[in-house]
Amino acid sequence: MSDQTILCNNFNIKRFTGNKPSPWKKFYTVYLLLTTVPIFLGTSYVAAKIGMRDFLPLNLVILRFVIASLVFTLILVLKRRASCIYKKDIPQFFMLGFFAITSFFYIHYTGLQYTTSTNAGLIMATIPIFSAIFCMITKKERVTTRSRLGICIAFFGILLVISQGQFSDIFHKKTFFGDSLLILNAIVWAWFTLKSKTVLETYSPFIAMAYIHICGTILLLPFAVFPTVFAETTLLQQLPTISRASLLASVYLAVFCSVYSYFIWYLGITKIGAVKTAIFSYFNPIMAIIAGIMIFDDKLTLTIALGGLFIILGVYITNQERYPVKKCSIRREILT
Repeated sequence: MSDQTILCNNFNIKRFTGNKPSPWKKFYTVYLLLTTVPIFLGTSYVAAKIGMRDFLPLNLVILRFVIASLVFTLILVLKRRASCIYKKDIPQFFMLGFFAITSFFYIHYTGLQYTTSTNAGLIMATIPIFSAIFCMITKKERVTTRSRLGICIAFFGILLVISQGQFSDIFHKKTFFGDSLLILNAIVWAWFTLKSKTVLETYSPFIAMAYIHICGTILLLPFAVFPTVFAETTLLQQLPTISRASLLASVYLAVFCSVYSYFIWYLGITKIGAVKTAIFSYFNPIMAIIAGIMIFDDKLTLTIALGGLFIILGVYITNQERYPVKKCSIRREILT
């Protein structure tokens, strides 16, 4: 078989590129479903912190994505899409899985240990800013004056959130290390977004993300068995001693924050378009702030609130003022 052979001989590739009509015909149903996505994604920071009361960060990542990958696999099997990808794309899926799952969430959860849910939600809201910067660097988007202004405004917001208004003492803030990891985290996801362009041109977003989850999880599996510098206690060693709350947090993250949120997000893009769907992502940091205050008594100071406003304003301006030179696969996502 050639490199172009699909790993499924009985089906046409067109069946796997997302052209099936949605089962929901009325737009208001889609809007209603999309309102649930910021709730799940915004509360994912709190759920992760609850899970890490018992789990090491890497072990929580492994358990979350083992569960999510099993659910994704079940959906693919039921939809008869379980093995329909090009052989030549398998290395690409593993590379994307490494960025989007293996490295992204390990950095994410490690950073969460050293900062608040509020800071995390606001910093992760800057992913589109870094995505725009990467597209500018690779000359796939024209840089407008307003785009530059939006980027500067967002970075000023990040500085306010991290420093809490005390710029001279920024490196001594107790959340500085965690905030720095989350900035790196946002950069990793932005890079993944840019690199995922090729597979998203061939496969539907949901199918692509399903395989990216599965490949990223496969890369994580050895860490579940063998102790490493990233987790001296393995997932198998921790499982017998964890609490019900941590288990439920893992299931919540896997089912609702991964599988469900991806499915509804791309349903929204299909039914009402990417621009209207993107509006809902602006509520993610708001939900993260509310959840952090309610569950962990996070402090929302005036400085952090102003920083958040600057971040959201900067992201909005940048998204409104980007003119593609070439098609660049930037999706307005704040996924956790």
